[in-house]
Amino acid sequence: MLNRNTFRIFILAVVAAAVVSTASQASQPLTAENHLTFGGPVALPGVTLPAGTYVFERDIADNSRIVRVKSPNYQKLLFVGFTTPVTRPRGLKSAVLFGEAAAGEPIPIIAWYPVGSDRGHQFLYR
Repeated sequence: MLNRNTFRIFILAVVAAAVVSTASQASQPLTAENHLTFGGPVALPGVTLPAGTYVFERDIADNSRIVRVKSPNYQKLLFVGFTTPVTRPRGLKSAVLFGEAAAGEPIPIIAWYPVGSDRGHQFLYR
């Protein structure tokens, strides 16, 4: 049978381990995100974004194919959509790959490549 001091030390060790585990999980980011600025209007499936800065993000815990686009202060969700995983084209330095648009139309974003990643997210236009 454990005496009281041994029991207290055991309980303190369990609590300390739980706190360290929680702190290390909290310090790891849950999303991959980039703040991207566009000088003119751009399009994503079903939405046009005026010139400005936006937050592109995806969950990293489950290699999610869902991309979210938010306002720079994270207060407005502007786009949520499924994507297809794609490999960054050789030589592409930009975080986005643009498509073509008629004069006066917003330029469609074909894919987003998180900074520092060789893999990206191709948006699904219908």
